[in-house]
Amino acid sequence: MHRALVCIIVIFSFVTIAKGQIQTREVRGVVQDSTGRPLVGVTVRLYAKSDTMMASTNEHGRFIFNKVAASDFKLTFSLIGFQLFERHYTSNVLLPITELVTVNLKEQPHELQEIAVYGVIPVVIKQDTIQYNAKAYSVRKNALLEEMIKQMPGLQVDRNGNIDAQGQRVTRVKVNGKDFFDGDVLTATRNLPAEIVENVQIIDDYGDQANITGIKNTEPEKVLNVTIKEDKNFGTFGQVTAGGGVDANDKAHSRYIGSFSANKFKGNKQVSILGSTNNTNTSLFSFGDISGAGSRDGTDLSSMIDGGDGINSASSIGMNYRDEVAKGVSVYGGYTFTKRRNQTIGTTRLTSIYQNRQINSLDEVNSLSDNIKHKLTWTVEANIDTANYLKITPTASYITNDLLSESHSAITDKRVFTDRLYKTSGTYSDPNFDIDLFYNHRFPTRGRNLSVIAKFEYYKRTRSDVANDFSTSIDSGYNNPQVGYRQFLQRVGNFSYNRSMLMGMSYMEPVTKRSYLELNYQYESNSIANARNTFDIDSVTALESLVDSLSIDYDYLFQTHQFGINYQGSLDRLKYTVGFALQPTKLDGKTPSRDVVTHINNLNFVPSARLQYAINKTSNLSLNYRGQNNQPAFTQIQPIRDVSNPQYIVVGNANLKPEFMNMVSVQYRSFNIQNGSSLFTNFSFTHIQDKVVTNRISTPNSTIQETAFLNANGYYDLRGFYHYSAPLAGKVLTLNLNGSMDYTNNLTYINNVRNVGRNMIFSQNLQVNFQIEDLLEADLRSSYTINKIRYNIPSFMDAGANTFSLGFGGKGYLPKKWIISADFSQNFNSGYSSSISANPTLLNVYIEKSFLQNDMLAIRLQGFDLFNKNTGVRREILGNSIMDMQNNRLARYFLVSLNIRLQKFPSEI
Repeated sequence: MHRALVCIIVIFSFVTIAKGQIQTREVRGVVQDSTGRPLVGVTVRLYAKSDTMMASTNEHGRFIFNKVAASDFKLTFSLIGFQLFERHYTSNVLLPITELVTVNLKEQPHELQEIAVYGVIPVVIKQDTIQYNAKAYSVRKNALLEEMIKQMPGLQVDRNGNIDAQGQRVTRVKVNGKDFFDGDVLTATRNLPAEIVENVQIIDDYGDQANITGIKNTEPEKVLNVTIKEDKNFGTFGQVTAGGGVDANDKAHSRYIGSFSANKFKGNKQVSILGSTNNTNTSLFSFGDISGAGSRDGTDLSSMIDGGDGINSASSIGMNYRDEVAKGVSVYGGYTFTKRRNQTIGTTRLTSIYQNRQINSLDEVNSLSDNIKHKLTWTVEANIDTANYLKITPTASYITNDLLSESHSAITDKRVFTDRLYKTSGTYSDPNFDIDLFYNHRFPTRGRNLSVIAKFEYYKRTRSDVANDFSTSIDSGYNNPQVGYRQFLQRVGNFSYNRSMLMGMSYMEPVTKRSYLELNYQYESNSIANARNTFDIDSVTALESLVDSLSIDYDYLFQTHQFGINYQGSLDRLKYTVGFALQPTKLDGKTPSRDVVTHINNLNFVPSARLQYAINKTSNLSLNYRGQNNQPAFTQIQPIRDVSNPQYIVVGNANLKPEFMNMVSVQYRSFNIQNGSSLFTNFSFTHIQDKVVTNRISTPNSTIQETAFLNANGYYDLRGFYHYSAPLAGKVLTLNLNGSMDYTNNLTYINNVRNVGRNMIFSQNLQVNFQIEDLLEADLRSSYTINKIRYNIPSFMDAGANTFSLGFGGKGYLPKKWIISADFSQNFNSGYSSSISANPTLLNVYIEKSFLQNDMLAIRLQGFDLFNKNTGVRREILGNSIMDMQNNRLARYFLVSLNIRLQKFPSEI
C-alpha cells in the first residue's frame, strides 16, 4: 500500500510537471513574399479562446509569441500592399514547446482604389526590390510579357530582348520565385503571355546566403521575377509560328522563321517545351516574334531595328520542368540545345598611338563561326523542417565552336608600309560541370542562424588553331626602298583544364532585438593546368615540326582565405551593415619544362558598409561600399611569347599580382503615387590597386607591335545613370528621359612610358510615347552620344566621336482586325575614321490581319530596311589603340508569316 501510494504521488508529480511544461509555449515563424524574401513590419495577430496577442516581424521577417497557453489558435498576417492571410493551427502536446510556421504573403492586386488615375499602385519600392503591378500597364490581347515590360518606368528593352533595369543588365529571370529555363531572360519575356502576369519584380539578388542573413557585401545580380496570377497557375498555352520571304541582297538564300512553344501549368507543377529556327537575326527562344524584327502587338517600335552585326542563322530547342515532389521538396530544371552560325563582313580602322609615330591599320575582315551548345541544369530545394533548408544545383554543359577568319590589311606608319593577308581556322570543345550547394539552419533562439555554401566546378578546353600569314613590307626610309617578304604557317594545340572550389560559412548571433553580429569564413581556390604545343608547318610538304621555344606546360593555382565580421542593425527607417575581412591570397605558378617557379603572397584588408534609408513608402536611398580581389587572366600570366598573330605579339608575365578593387555606389529610387512619375538614379566609383595594364611596344622600322602586362596604380572609374518617367496626359502621353556618363582614368604603358587616357562617354536619350488604346500607338525618340579621350603624353592626339539618332514609330489599329505599322530611324555619325562612313536611314513597315476567336491567328506581310542601308558602326578605345568598326547587318528583306496562339485556363473552360 505504501509503495502504491508512493507510485501514485510520483506519477502525479510527473504529470503535473509535464502539464506545467506544455501549459505554455512559444510560437515563432518567418513571413516572406512570393520570392522567398523576408518581409519587415508585418502585423501578426494570434487569436485563441484564452489568448489575443499581437506582434510584428523584424528585418529578417521573424516574429515570436511568448507563453501561448492554447493548443488551438488562429494567426492572421497583414501588411500594406499584400493580401490578408489567416490560418488555423493545432499543437500536439507531445511535440516540443516551440511551434514554427512559415508564411508566404501574396501581393495585393487591388490596393488604393481611390487613386483615380491608376486604380492600382503601379510601382512599389521595397528595399532591394522594385515591384510593378501588371494591372497598371495595358497591352493588347495576346501580347507577350516583353511588351508589358517596355511600358514599365526604369526598364529598357532592346531589339534583341535584353533588359536593362536602372542602367544595369538583367541577367536572370524567375517565375514565381524559381528559375525558368535556367534563368534565360528571353525565354520568359517572349514566351509568357502578358495577361497571366500579376506582378513583375526587379530584384537586386545578393545570393542565397545574403537573402537569409541580410549581410549584402557582394555585387548584386539583377533578377526579374514574374508572379503568375493565381487563377492562371492552372492552364495550358502555346503558339506556332512559320514564315518565309526573300532577301533583296542575297537571291540565293531565302529568309525564314519558325518557332513553337507548349506550356502546361498546374499549380506547383509546370512543364514547358520550346523550339525556334530562323535566319532573320532573331534572338534564340524568341517565340511569338513572327517577324524577326519586333514582337506581335509590340509597343516600343524602335525594337524593329536590327542591332546585331553579321548574318545569323540559329536553331534551338529546350524543355523546362518544375514540381513539388514531396511536402517541402521542389525540383526544377531542364535541358537546352542551341546552334548558331554567324558570318560577319566588315572594315576596321585601327590607330595605335606612340610617342613619335602612329601605326594605322585598315582591315577588311570576313569571319565565320559555328557554335553548338548543350546545357542541363537541375535544382532540388528541400525545406527539411521548419529549421533546416537545403538547396542543390548541378549543371552540365558542352560547347563546340568552329572558327574561320580571313583579313586583308594595309598597315602604315611614317616610313613602313605592310600589305598583309592573314587567315586563321580553329576548333575547340568545352565540357563543363559544376554543382552549387546551400544549407541553412535556424536555431530556436531568435536571430541565431548558421548557413553553409559550397561550389565546385570543372572546366576543360581542347583547342586547335592554324594561322597562315603572308605579308610584304616596304621601308621607304632608304634611298632605295627595302622590300621584305614574310610567310608564317603554324598550328597551335592547346589543352587546359580549370578546377575551382569555393566553400563558405556564416554564423549569425543576435546582439539586441534589432541588431546582429555575423562571423564568416570563405575559402576559394582556382587551379589551371595548360599544355600548349606550337608546330611550324612546311608549306610544301605540310609536315609539322615542334617549336620548343613557343611550347609550354604551365600550372597555376590561386587561393584565398577570407575571415570576416559584420554588424547589422536598424533604427526606424535606417538599416545598416558595417564590417571588415582579412583576406590572405596566394598565387603559385610553375613551368616544369623551364624550371620557372612563381610564388606571390598578399594580405588584403577588405572593409564593407551598407546603408539603406527608407525616405517614405515610395522612395529609398542606399549607399554601398565593398572590396574585391581579382586574379590575373591566364593569358596574361602564362610565361610565353605568343606569336600566333605575328603582327600583334603577346608576352605573358608570371609575376603579376592580383588586383584589388574598392567600389562605392549610391542609389536613389522614387515613385510618386499622385502623378505617376518615377526617378531612378545610381552613381558608382571604382578604384583599382595593382591594376593589370598593358605595355605596348612598337618594333623600330616595322609595323609589328608587342603587348606585355604589368601592375600599376592610378586607375579609377566614375559612372552615373538616371531614368525619369512621367505621364503628361494620363496614360495617353508619357515622357521618358534617361542618361548615363562614364569617366575612366585608364592606364597603359607605351614603349615603357606611363600613359594616362582620360575617356568620357556621355549619353542622353529622350522618348515620348503616345497611346490611344485600341486605336493608335506612336513614339518619338532621339539620342545623343559623345565618346572622347585625352592623353597625358603631349605628342598624343586627342580623339572624339559623336552619334545622334532620331526616330519615329507608329502603329494603327484599323477596323476588321487590321494593323498597319511603320518605323523610321536616322543616325548621324561624326568623328570616325574617313574609311568608316555610315549614316544609315532605316524604314520598316508591316501590315497584319487577325482572324478567328480571340485573334488566335494572325498573318503578317513585312518589309524590313526598305532603303537597304542597315549597317553597324561603333568605336572601341583600348589603351593606346582606337578602333573604328563598320560591319554588315541584315538589310532589306520581305517576309510573310503566320502565327497561331492557343490557350486554355479554368475560367475559359
